[in-house]
Amino acid sequence: MNISNESSGFRIAHLSDTHISPEYNRFNIVKLKNLLSFIVDDRYDHVVITGDVTGHAEWRDYRSIRRLLKYFGLLEYEKLSVTIGNHDIFGGVHRAEDLLSFGKHCRDTNYHQKIELFERTFAETFPVKAFPNESPFPYVKIVGPVALVGMNSIAKFHALRNPVGSNGYVSSAQIGAVTRILRHPSIEELKKIALIHHHFNRYEPYADSISERVYSLFEARTLKLRRRRQVEDVFRENKVDLVLHGHTHIEGIYSRSGITYSSTALNPVRSRIDSHHDVDRLRFNEISILDNGLIETRKHRVAVHSRGSSSKTLDKRFS
Repeated sequence: MNISNESSGFRIAHLSDTHISPEYNRFNIVKLKNLLSFIVDDRYDHVVITGDVTGHAEWRDYRSIRRLLKYFGLLEYEKLSVTIGNHDIFGGVHRAEDLLSFGKHCRDTNYHQKIELFERTFAETFPVKAFPNESPFPYVKIVGPVALVGMNSIAKFHALRNPVGSNGYVSSAQIGAVTRILRHPSIEELKKIALIHHHFNRYEPYADSISERVYSLFEARTLKLRRRRQVEDVFRENKVDLVLHGHTHIEGIYSRSGITYSSTALNPVRSRIDSHHDVDRLRFNEISILDNGLIETRKHRVAVHSRGSSSKTLDKRFS
């Protein structure tokens, strides 16, 4: 299955927060398979996944997502770009009894080892490093008319600033490296698109009960990106055209200080088409770089009948 769009322009499918975990969230494998099948059949030029690719950062999670991407022929430099999310390092809470011990789990996680596992899993999609021990982030890839700049926004564990691993941080060293990349003459004429996991808009989840509001306040304090303004300044000063991210699971396309942001997540929107059938509408955003140089962004939802997520249809090859 090849991705080679025959129409004018260059199209990117932006996915995020796929949370693949055969142990804790098996049906996300089916959902992502359905979504990738649509994307490949519709002949997109490139696919971007902006973090939380796995659900629990375990080797089985990484094995499953690798098998799935390989099945669709996407494990190639020209076809796929990925950046890392907090679940790809620290995992997440999947059972109520794990909630109280999750902080200790984050503290005991080997941050750099998890980054190495992420890099090995998607090795074919990363640029060649100048030095063996060099961090894979930030990176720059030139694909078609676009320079894709991948960043790591995941903060290390800190008992006060990052107690559950979900807050973000971009170091001065990474900000400096991104600045040098964006100012390099080789990408001056290209469209500049930054890939990062953490969000830049205000986190305002919908909540219609007191318990949900309390939980939302907790999430708002543990879903922050420190140094956000410095990162935005770098984007704005170096004329970044678009920033792709995930993290909040809130889909949207918004602007801040002249920069357009694309936010999305796999988790479906369910709707009823008649009295007997429900449909899951899987989400991704489409970015089109037109022949005239303009960039168009739009939210995309793919309808999948909910019966397609039954245990009988779960493909064991990706578990």
